[in-house]
Amino acid sequence: MFDFKLQVFQSVASRLSFSKAAEDLHITQPAVTRHIRQIEAHFNQKLFKRKGNSIALTEAGKLLLSHSKLIFQQYEKAAFDMNSLIDKSEGSLRIAASTTIAQYILPEVLAKFHQKFPKIKIHLLNMNTEEVEKSVMNNSVELGFIEGQSKNRELAYEAFLEDEIVLVVDKLHPLAKSNQISVSALKDIPLVLREKGSGTREVILKAFEHLNVKAEALNIELELGSSESIKSYLSNGHIASFLSINTVLKELKYGDFYILDIENLQIKRDFFFIQQQGHHSKLNSVFLKFLQHHYNF
Repeated sequence: MFDFKLQVFQSVASRLSFSKAAEDLHITQPAVTRHIRQIEAHFNQKLFKRKGNSIALTEAGKLLLSHSKLIFQQYEKAAFDMNSLIDKSEGSLRIAASTTIAQYILPEVLAKFHQKFPKIKIHLLNMNTEEVEKSVMNNSVELGFIEGQSKNRELAYEAFLEDEIVLVVDKLHPLAKSNQISVSALKDIPLVLREKGSGTREVILKAFEHLNVKAEALNIELELGSSESIKSYLSNGHIASFLSINTVLKELKYGDFYILDIENLQIKRDFFFIQQQGHHSKLNSVFLKFLQHHYNF
């Protein structure tokens, strides 16, 4: 019974509206109010406070929300694990992923997935974002994972992980320990970027477009086809590159690379999985459900 009260609380807390929570849960607004008052009486603390015509969480409300999210995540994990015991799914699933995701994000997920579903064989292809979309479109693969911002009407896109792109230099670079540089100063620094068609490159150039800086204004010395090749090239000490922070965690930890913060510029993006509109095969659903639990989205 208390579980439902927590569900009511979580709905009100996320929507910050008693009426909208009532609509979501298909109960009356007085019923929502009653459940909230009963929880407040149970803990002897107010969970919400009035702010004009709206409501906000109190400190107690924020704390309870963090706990309720963990509780429901555990319920979902338990249900998933119990169902997987009787799920006899088997077969072959073809996946294409852009380079960053294929090399740095999916391997851990695939290893855990294989432990739970050993009879499902995964075939992972490494491509750039543009090629991944084409492969999903022509049925070469069932699922795609991309890091770009393009949108094709025939494909369904869903974000599953947030990423940040940072400007990095080798420890021997003259600017290695600089606190921050300006966008104008960046124009003088030789850069190595990913190749055309890369999702990382697309996101970087769009970020500079918002600052009215065209690609031609950047000092692009070289284009390479993978983050690993770029990381090797950075060791010459005079060049910088924009890379996903997920690709340089080890180098940052051991002091081999440094991040150069750029004034008024932060580049964030989402990683997406894509499939054809209306295409929901059983194996797709099993893998994506597992992915949801892995990243709690």
